[in-house]
Amino acid sequence: MSLLDALNEVKKSDFDPKKGKEYNAFENIPAGTYKVSLDGVTHNVKGDRDFLMLSFLVIEGKYDGKTESVFPTLAQVTSTGKPMPQFVLARSISMLQVISEMVDTPIPDSCFDHENETDAYEDLANVLAKGKGKILTMTIKESPNKKNPDRPYRNYEFEKAEQPKPLQINDKEDPFKGNTGSGIELTDDDLPFGK
Repeated sequence: MSLLDALNEVKKSDFDPKKGKEYNAFENIPAGTYKVSLDGVTHNVKGDRDFLMLSFLVIEGKYDGKTESVFPTLAQVTSTGKPMPQFVLARSISMLQVISEMVDTPIPDSCFDHENETDAYEDLANVLAKGKGKILTMTIKESPNKKNPDRPYRNYEFEKAEQPKPLQINDKEDPFKGNTGSGIELTDDDLPFGK
């Protein structure tokens, strides 16, 4: 990305330098429906906790090129050491299964047959990585967060989307088929760059 590309990125946002607040490249894309590709699937570790991160790249519209990351948790305990509520785990598992179906890479039950989330994350990352680059529709809905009103909860829905058709070239369309070349042979001495 050039400096001019970065400037254009700032200009297409709602950034206004007169307000005195700098442009935030990591600001969430607003609630709405987007055509995205599954851009990344990683199992990461931060401190003594690990997590699965799914990244979705918006591929058309005003937010083309922006990324939304989702962190479904399979942690058995919360950061305070209390047992993770069952509904949180069930919701994360269902989200992962929906995403996997939308990118045609179903998750086998064996990915969840682990004593700890670390092994589950590793298996899930390997399975979902096969869906990287697949297109799907992602709808983001927000709901109020009483503890932190400036950061509303983000909820996701996913739907299948039509995949781009692979480029197919057959022999009849190959413009170079049968071309034997000009017969001229080039050496390093013929190239315009010095040794």
